[in-house]
Amino acid sequence: MADDPTPSGDPAPEREHERYEVEIRVDWISGQMFVSDHVTNIGRGGLFIKSDKPLPKGEVEMVLWLPGKAPVHATGRVVWNADPTRAAGQPIGGAGLSFIDMHPADRALLHDYIRDLSRREPARGH
Repeated sequence: MADDPTPSGDPAPEREHERYEVEIRVDWISGQMFVSDHVTNIGRGGLFIKSDKPLPKGEVEMVLWLPGKAPVHATGRVVWNADPTRAAGQPIGGAGLSFIDMHPADRALLHDYIRDLSRREPARGH
């Protein structure tokens, strides 16, 4: 888990699953902090939350407000943070999270949503 980009300049590690560009509201909780932000890309393994401030390291409880579907509750782990004030060439701040726990019904909703997105081009960004 690094805060800085990899030597290649890409802050995100290699992914097992494709990511898709989206604009989804996410409510996340870590400790005593409750914040509403937006997810800008998502895949089966994780997502990127656009945020003006770095997310706290560790686990984050999330509610994803998928368009046209029931809210999805998930637990994620902050894998990396991008602070645009520190990282040259980093257009937006936020954090990459990997999914670490999700109820099977929520996972099914998420996978249905991603299957619908898979008809589009995968995201190239975060």
